[in-house]
Amino acid sequence: MFSMNGFNSQVLGNLSELPGHLYQLKSSVWAGFLTYSKHFKTKKALQERVQSKHTAKVFFSAQLPATEIFKNLPDDWQRLCSPLALVSPSNTVLSPWAVSYTSGTSFYENKHGFPRFQLLKSTTAPRLSMYTQSLWSSKNLTAMTVRSVFTYSARQIHDLEGRANDNPDDADVQADYLKAIVKEDPHYVIRRYESAKYKSNDACYREYCKALILTDKISSEEMNEATVKPFLSLRQNTQKVTSNGLGSEGNPVVVSVNNDKRSFFKEQLWNTLRFLIGLFLIVSVLEAQLQMRMTSNQKEVQPDSSEKKVKFSDVQGVEEAKVELKEVVEFLRSPEKFTKLGGKLPSGILLIGAPGTGKTLLAKAVAGEAGVPFFFCSGAEFDEMFVGVGAARVRNLFAAAKELAPCIIFIDELDAIGGTRSVGDHQPYSRMTLNQLLVELDGFDKTEGIVVIGATNFPEILDKALVRPGRFDSRVTVPMPDVRARKSILELHLGKVQLADDVSLDTLSRGTPGFSGADLANLVNQAALKAASDGHFNVTNEHLDYARDKIIMGPERKSAFIEEKNREVVAYHEGGHALVAHFTPEALPLHKATIVPRGDALGMVAQLPEKDELSWTKKQLLAKLDVCMGGRVAEELVFGKDNVTS
Repeated sequence: MFSMNGFNSQVLGNLSELPGHLYQLKSSVWAGFLTYSKHFKTKKALQERVQSKHTAKVFFSAQLPATEIFKNLPDDWQRLCSPLALVSPSNTVLSPWAVSYTSGTSFYENKHGFPRFQLLKSTTAPRLSMYTQSLWSSKNLTAMTVRSVFTYSARQIHDLEGRANDNPDDADVQADYLKAIVKEDPHYVIRRYESAKYKSNDACYREYCKALILTDKISSEEMNEATVKPFLSLRQNTQKVTSNGLGSEGNPVVVSVNNDKRSFFKEQLWNTLRFLIGLFLIVSVLEAQLQMRMTSNQKEVQPDSSEKKVKFSDVQGVEEAKVELKEVVEFLRSPEKFTKLGGKLPSGILLIGAPGTGKTLLAKAVAGEAGVPFFFCSGAEFDEMFVGVGAARVRNLFAAAKELAPCIIFIDELDAIGGTRSVGDHQPYSRMTLNQLLVELDGFDKTEGIVVIGATNFPEILDKALVRPGRFDSRVTVPMPDVRARKSILELHLGKVQLADDVSLDTLSRGTPGFSGADLANLVNQAALKAASDGHFNVTNEHLDYARDKIIMGPERKSAFIEEKNREVVAYHEGGHALVAHFTPEALPLHKATIVPRGDALGMVAQLPEKDELSWTKKQLLAKLDVCMGGRVAEELVFGKDNVTS
């Protein structure tokens, strides 16, 4: 049956919402009537239907009298509410003992008067008049309209309060709690919101505004003035809207975006200019830092005064080269002696020879004999990663030399900067150093006493403009030392160490063919180190042989494990070489045979020529072939033809 408890949370609402609720009530009542007519087609069912109407009358009379509802209402409301008079007879029996009831199909139906499925049934809301719609506008906002249709039980409010207190940083939970208590205690809502102890959002602010209106601390007009009008003025400045400021399906709100291309272009141009200015400043700072570092690393050009100690007596094995350079020494000692007769010595001398033959030592000896400053530089020192550094260093070098003239400028590895220029060279800055060197060679006076000495291993790749007469026009060849030259070089270096009496310089010089002056100096040094490590007080012939074999064949591998069978094969193999070398005419004299592994070899047979051979006869070449095949023949004779090793 219909009762006040069953419809309290569904029907009670604001006065402005009353027509809709009444229409829904009418629909619900009519649905109840249809339900009872289906289940009960008897006369008693019809009486129950009338009784349900009486119950509805009781509801309206108890909660909201019809006289209070209908008076002073618009005509459309009165027409909407007029059917309710049919369910309100004048003589209504209010005593429950005077009414008989019939049980429904469920407990819910007996308690509320209608089946549960009607709650889920959708109903169409009535279309309101223009006056009813106007009640929802901001101009008619009153304290009555902010009251919610829904109510909360004490248990729900208690649960929401607990959640809100436990989660002070959750704005959604705070909004739910304020929404539940805003009608019950708006003053508490105001105090809680203004305490700022709990996080808030827009929903919390709306409940706070409702509380202000409910407590009459702010009127609806003031609320509208503070919230609605700023947005209306903003819309009026950006677009043309309707008079009420609302859009509808027939009259939509048109939003237009003002895209000022001129301001956008100015903004992009300004951003581009700022980026370019910043990039320019960064590049300038980096360039200044690199320039400062390059300048700081570039030392002032100074002559090497320590090299004045080198004399011609310290250079052995290159007698012909020393003779040619003695003229330069005389010119540097007394330049007026040559200029008196109008003669000019070569301003550029090119030393040509293999590595280690003593080219640099000769240039130092010239400066030492003449007693003049000696400027040493390498061709690889001129060029750097920056363009123009090499040319600047050439200028600084010759400027310092002119201040200290007479002097000697020695450029080692001249081919590093004096290579031949080609027509297809598309990088002229790579030849700036060479061009500057050519300019400096032509720029100073020949009588100033500046001699430029260059050294190279590849004279054929030098540029023709560099070696023409007037620049490097004098060539001095420094050859590899022969037997006599090697002996003199060994005497020079061995004179600086403690030498034993059993050392034979003739044998040692014969056993070092192809050794340059630097190789011989290294041989003596290795022998001295070996003697010191063995605890000897002087260098013996054994130490010198060890050093020579180490340079030629590599260090000994005494720890290498070789099987006895392989060791026997190596011994017969090297013995074959030694026997053939000893008994073959025109073969080089035998010096030593060993099966101690050195480098990649398992054994070695050394031969010593009595002199340096400049040419070889057919008989000598055949003898060398016999010696080379002697090891294979020895293996074949001992182990058989099928057991010859590679």
